[in-house]
Amino acid sequence: MGANSLINLHTHTTFSDGDFTPEQIVLAAETNHLTHIGISDHLMTKKCNSLYARELENYIAVLHGLQEEFPGIEVLAGVEVDTNPRHCDLGSLPLDTLNKLDYILFEYVEMDEGTSLDDLEPLLSQIEVPCGLAHNDIEMNFGPWPPDSVAKYIASFGVFVEINTAWPYKRDGVWYWEKAERYYQEFKGKVLVSVGTDVHHSLAEVYNLDRAYHFLRRNGLLDDLVV
Repeated sequence: MGANSLINLHTHTTFSDGDFTPEQIVLAAETNHLTHIGISDHLMTKKCNSLYARELENYIAVLHGLQEEFPGIEVLAGVEVDTNPRHCDLGSLPLDTLNKLDYILFEYVEMDEGTSLDDLEPLLSQIEVPCGLAHNDIEMNFGPWPPDSVAKYIASFGVFVEINTAWPYKRDGVWYWEKAERYYQEFKGKVLVSVGTDVHHSLAEVYNLDRAYHFLRRNGLLDDLVV
């Protein structure tokens, strides 16, 4: 399924800190021939405008309701969870409602300001939907380990890894995923991957996927896409 899909699983809307409505995001995705579009607004973080727990049920209903309006594309309901304990209390997340989502992205994993996969595991074990690492600098955060060990470690938690094309997620002018190409090569057949553009302020970013898909093809990862 992955080899035939064109996906963007990281977008933000007016439900959190994005400029566009979910309808505008989905329309841009469908018009530009994506097969799957995921809305992943911020949830319960103090760092920016975000969803409150009490809003999550309605958010999911609105996003899933868009499927009838846009039958030509798969519309997925996700959220982005901040693992910085100063921004978000992971212990207060509404687990029953989270499990009604299609997927969850976690940011700041294996970073000083966030949490480790080991510490996140008790929460992951209670979540029934796919979970992924958002815009993670794999080489920096896991770099002391060789690529094969990193692949085995991440695979042991059953999480996917995002290729994020947003401009902030570069180091020395190079995207995190390009710096970590040798790690992604080891992910093949072991760790699922996703593509996201972290849409906030430009509808063109909904379908700005060419460079990410070139990377996927070059490394034989199309069959390892999470959808």
